[in-house]
Amino acid sequence: MVTIRYEIVEHDGGWAYKVDDVFSETFLTHDDALAAAEIAARHHELPGSTEAIEFQDPAGRWHEQVASGFDRPHTRVVDTPDAWRADERPAAEPRRPLQTILVLAGLGLAIGYLLRRH
Repeated sequence: MVTIRYEIVEHDGGWAYKVDDVFSETFLTHDDALAAAEIAARHHELPGSTEAIEFQDPAGRWHEQVASGFDRPHTRVVDTPDAWRADERPAAEPRRPLQTILVLAGLGLAIGYLLRRH
């Protein structure tokens, strides 16, 4: 499975995170950039809905397929130059799809309960 790296870097007089060669907005502090990268990385792993998609290959042929909403990449936040070079950092155990479903179901129940009370 693919692992997406969110790297914390100095950028435009402040701090940012970047994925490949794309930078986030600039944050005033390292801690702010780190917190934003951790939030973005967590959201990147959340499942979405399963969708039918169409795409064109390099030869110009069109294809149709079903893209699973649970086929999400792993993410990792790297925030020190040593970790960039070593490419190793203890990572949290990846969330399993069932765990995500249970969390989302619990949130849905809590929101439904609160909406009924008002």
